[in-house]
Amino acid sequence: MFNIVLLVVLALMVQADKLVQIQALWRHGARTPIFCNWNCMYFRKQEMLEGYLTPTGMRQHYVLGQWMRDRYIVKNKLLSDTFNAQEITIYATDVNRTIMSAMSNFQGMYSNNGPNVPNVEESFLKPPNPDAKPDEDIGKSAIKYNIQVLPVHMRAAMTDIQLRAYGAPQCAQAAKFQIENQHTQLVKNVSEKAHDTIIQFCNEMNIDPHNFTIFNLSEYMDTFYSSIYNDYPMPENLKKETYEKADAAYSMTIALKLYQTWKQITTQSAPFFDQLFAYTEQALSKEENVKSFKYVVYSAHDVTVQLVASALNITSAECMAQVYLGQEVQNKNCIYTYPGFASNIIWELWQEETTNEPYFKILYNGTEMNLCNKNSTKCMYKEFKELILAQKGDFEKDCDIEIEPIIEYRVPVWMTTLTIIFIVIIVGFCFYGVYLYKQIRQDKTLLSQNL
Repeated sequence: MFNIVLLVVLALMVQADKLVQIQALWRHGARTPIFCNWNCMYFRKQEMLEGYLTPTGMRQHYVLGQWMRDRYIVKNKLLSDTFNAQEITIYATDVNRTIMSAMSNFQGMYSNNGPNVPNVEESFLKPPNPDAKPDEDIGKSAIKYNIQVLPVHMRAAMTDIQLRAYGAPQCAQAAKFQIENQHTQLVKNVSEKAHDTIIQFCNEMNIDPHNFTIFNLSEYMDTFYSSIYNDYPMPENLKKETYEKADAAYSMTIALKLYQTWKQITTQSAPFFDQLFAYTEQALSKEENVKSFKYVVYSAHDVTVQLVASALNITSAECMAQVYLGQEVQNKNCIYTYPGFASNIIWELWQEETTNEPYFKILYNGTEMNLCNKNSTKCMYKEFKELILAQKGDFEKDCDIEIEPIIEYRVPVWMTTLTIIFIVIIVGFCFYGVYLYKQIRQDKTLLSQNL
């Protein structure tokens, strides 16, 4: 009996499906505040209103990197034990906190695992600067403590439609979407439910409640999250009960404001999925000259994570509002919490052992999610792609990005100078002509009188 069980286990091990590629989208770690509201003068004086990654945020991503190492290097053996630039490519938005989050994450993934220098002359290991020398205890490490450096690629913020398509100028219609979203029936229902909470919040915070909306409330909550995670001061008069009620409303406000409708979701997420599918197709390609990566990283923001999660139908403004309003939730997979610091979505691309057919597993914060409108965490790649393409919006058309640029024509200085001189000469000739005309008439008059 034992031998039979052993054979079954060995057969399953031999016929295990193969992990081909992973793509990860994450939010940066904890940061300093970005809104000037509570304790604004303190944060401004300390130059902390830029949303910089904090030591807390660095630690969050360092630990996430260790989790990634355990899953994809130690257990699944997808990636090499040391950093290999042929296997990994990393994208980040052009913002300090997302770039530093990616760096912190990979320090956890390849902790003290950097390269050593070759056996070359000592002078080759120094810059040409006089008296430049390394620490005495650096040993053979390329960088002290074997720290691994890594390349992070960025697009210009103005053109980053893959990770920042939810705002202007990337999506020219984004401002219009946001204005429309603030006046929908869904927002009115949520605002009515949150009315007493807002009044209570304003009273305790000594804020004028006039024209104070759930969207103003969300900006204060954003500051409070930064304060709590980084041990900054919190308002003494704000009660725990009020904070918790405000937090419940906060979870859905960004989605309500930026991508409330299904069309907005599918339109603004389209460029991201175009890139995701491009890397997936490269990984599945059998052509030898096609370069592919085993690990693709997108280091971005909370709004990016929530937008893509909404397109995956694992959350939405509607289902979060239904939870808040105490209504029946239509989407049974609804994630009704806001994507906190270091929240992440991971696409695992697998191939079946027997059929070689590719399929996806998607993890949200480490938990496998049901996919393809089924009660299953496994979705064949072909089916997944067809679903996304069927719902995908026309980004260029719906965002109206084909706007004729305003061209400034600059006239050369020399041309301006010559034009002025020419005009002065013409005016001079005119005055001289008038003078001659008057002189001739005057001479004719005198001549007539003499005759």
